[in-house]
Amino acid sequence: MKLTHTALAAITTVALTLAASAETKSIKLKQTIPVGKRVVQSMVMNQKMNMGGAQAMNMTNKMNMDMTMEITKHKEDQKKATIKYDKASMLIDAGVFKQEFSSENEDGNPFTKLIGKSFDVIYDKDDEIVEVNGADKLMGDAADLGPMAGIAEMFSGDQLKENLKQGMLQMVPDKALKIGDSWPFNMDVPMPQGMGNLVFKGEYTLRKFAQYDGTECAVIEMEGTLEGDGKQELEMQGQKIAMEFKESDFEGEIYFDNKLGLPRKSDTLTKMTMEMAVAGQEMKMDMTMTMVNKITKVEDLKK
Repeated sequence: MKLTHTALAAITTVALTLAASAETKSIKLKQTIPVGKRVVQSMVMNQKMNMGGAQAMNMTNKMNMDMTMEITKHKEDQKKATIKYDKASMLIDAGVFKQEFSSENEDGNPFTKLIGKSFDVIYDKDDEIVEVNGADKLMGDAADLGPMAGIAEMFSGDQLKENLKQGMLQMVPDKALKIGDSWPFNMDVPMPQGMGNLVFKGEYTLRKFAQYDGTECAVIEMEGTLEGDGKQELEMQGQKIAMEFKESDFEGEIYFDNKLGLPRKSDTLTKMTMEMAVAGQEMKMDMTMTMVNKITKVEDLKK
């Protein structure tokens, strides 16, 4: 079929009009914890660590977790999110040894203890976390977990609070944004086992508007660097360890659902380099971590 010059001109005009419309479309981001919703989420984290030195070692660590969050009003101007763990697993592979834990195995592993339990997060009117309740009951007595007692720290109140904060945009500009607009953000993340703080310094950029799982989203790119608190000393299994973070950076992409007020999906890549000294031996460790968080279902709570 041949197109006339008039038809070609019309098609070109429509295409240019749509392109111009996409370029000028703007959005004012509205991040919020949505009261009256049940939000089902999944998280997949993959870590790869390469440790040099006299005893070189490579290790991979994969964690999967599914959870449900029910959000209700709390007191006069607060919100309560009740978060329940539905499924969890972890695989640790260091070559010379390999361990796997799953909530689906009734063998008393740490994740078997976790499933079905919940904790409450209280938010103020500005959606800032003011309280975390019930986290101490998630894993029980860490002493009962034997060599995997360190996992319990991942589910402490302070750590859960930080994880929830990291799942949100760290700054939302109080203005309309158009494609190509950027804005900075900073985030302090306390590290476990007394390893100090990590400071994330980065920039968000609104790249485009696109559908995710049938929902219109603002696609936000992020990238930046990480800095530690300098050399930190800690004790682990009777060994004194000195550790310092060196060159580290991160990048990622967020699909933000402005109607819901939450990211529908976030995909991040973090690259870290650490220098360590253990028992008089110095070594370097490179770590690559990917993390994908997704909302898989949103439902209205029954009144």
